[in-house]
Amino acid sequence: MNVEKFEGAELHVHVTGSISAALVPWWIHWLRDFQPELVVNVSVTPAASRFLAVRALRHLANGAVWVDSWDDPDVPPEVNSGKSGASECFLVFPATLDTVMRLAQGRADSPALMMLQLTDAPLVIADTFPGSNEIVENNVQTLKLRPNVEFAPRVTGVRASNRQTAEVGFNLPGALAVANRMRKEGRSGE
Repeated sequence: MNVEKFEGAELHVHVTGSISAALVPWWIHWLRDFQPELVVNVSVTPAASRFLAVRALRHLANGAVWVDSWDDPDVPPEVNSGKSGASECFLVFPATLDTVMRLAQGRADSPALMMLQLTDAPLVIADTFPGSNEIVENNVQTLKLRPNVEFAPRVTGVRASNRQTAEVGFNLPGALAVANRMRKEGRSGE
C-alpha cells in the first residue's frame, strides 16, 4: 500500500465516542512510527474515553493530549481561537454521527467543538456512521459547504456489532491524503 506522509509539521486528532476509538492508539502509534517528526496533538471526548485510555495516548502522542471537557485543566487556551498548538490540520477520527450532526448545527458546547467550529485550517472528518437518511445527508452537505471541510474516503470495514461489512470513512491514510490535497489547494475557511 502506498501511503502519503502528512506534509505538515503538526496535526490534531479529535477522537469521538465510536467503538472505533479503541483502535486510535494503534493508529497514533503507527503515525508516529511512520512519521516520527510529526507533532500529534489529541483531544478525546468523554464518550471516547469509554473505549480507550487517555493516559495511553499521552504516552503515544508527542503533542498535547486532553479530554474534551471544560473541566479538564489540560485544555489549551488557544482552542478559543480555533487552534491546537501549531496544528496545520484537524482530523475527526473517528467521527460519530452525533459529532458530525453537532458540527453541522454549529454547536460549540465543548472545547474541541468550539475549536473545530472556529478553525480555518483543513478539517477532515473520518466518519463511522451506523447508517444514513435524509437528515444525516443534509447535515453532511451542510458541512461540505465549509471550504475547509472534507470527508475521508470511504473504505470497506466490518461493523463491531454484527460483523457485517460496511462502507466507512475511518481511514487514516485516506484522511492524510485528503489533508495534503486540501493544504496544496489552499483550502481553508478564510
